[in-house]
Amino acid sequence: MLLGAFLLIACVPASGGVAGERVLKGTETLGHRGNAPLYSVSGISVDGHGNIFVTDILEYAVKKFDPCGRLVARTGRRGSGPGEFRAPTLSVAAGGRVVVVQVEDPRIEIFDTGLVFREEVRVSGGLPVDLAQAGGGAFAVALCGDSTSAEVLLYRPGRHEQPARLRLAPTGCRLPLYAAVRVGFSPGGRIVAAYLFLNRVEIYSRRGRLLRRFAVDGMPCRIAEPGDRRIPEETYFRKVLVDTDGSIILLGGNQGPHPGRDLFICSSSGNVRRRLVLPSRARTLSLGGAHRLLAASEDGTAVIMYNLEWN
Repeated sequence: MLLGAFLLIACVPASGGVAGERVLKGTETLGHRGNAPLYSVSGISVDGHGNIFVTDILEYAVKKFDPCGRLVARTGRRGSGPGEFRAPTLSVAAGGRVVVVQVEDPRIEIFDTGLVFREEVRVSGGLPVDLAQAGGGAFAVALCGDSTSAEVLLYRPGRHEQPARLRLAPTGCRLPLYAAVRVGFSPGGRIVAAYLFLNRVEIYSRRGRLLRRFAVDGMPCRIAEPGDRRIPEETYFRKVLVDTDGSIILLGGNQGPHPGRDLFICSSSGNVRRRLVLPSRARTLSLGGAHRLLAASEDGTAVIMYNLEWN
């Protein structure tokens, strides 16, 4: 329970140069409209039709906005039954479904895109740290448990057997919390893992073979000693996304030059191509099509849209 609470706290940015750095400007905002308030956004996802799905942890709800930003559906309430939540923390649209994961009492709830409840899946082996679309309607959950290695569960569409469990490389740190990762998937199915408490990004094959590891220029490179038992206080990466062209998009944490605002655009080899800066701190991110980024505001009451251009 203590670890779960700490990971939830780590998701919220604290208060507080690369050539080509540029501050982005928002183009539209969800949440500041009388009929569709947002209270504490914990997850954002976009389906193939441009619909936006937002999990609101304080309202125990999932909300659907159309591409024009109009609220068109809502579901959820406090509880432990089907379609109910105690803490809806992560969400993703995958293969005509909306997948919602909560950290407390770990479980996955699956809805259709009209937000009608379909099924529930229990999560075992650790606490969910991240959720990502894995291509072809599949989705993946990153777990942090009592091991010094993160684990990624891969759920394939239409299959009810146990998910594939991929164990990532050991961190070399004694404290399991250092194994907490955010995950993303490249168009070719490779897994990108960015560590919350280490300046480390790793790329794996879909079967879990480590292909590459790199640190990101512009972030401190302090690495925890193998025997270090201190609870980490500062985050390195809050979210990782992979664009359709394979570019890795990393949201920097408190350790970045602009805490909670840095976007490192990296190649698959680890080179930082560009660094963009959000005008305000973000809790989490999602991609909404080519070069369109959605970011939850620091206070969780708005989702701000940005156009990304780094070519």
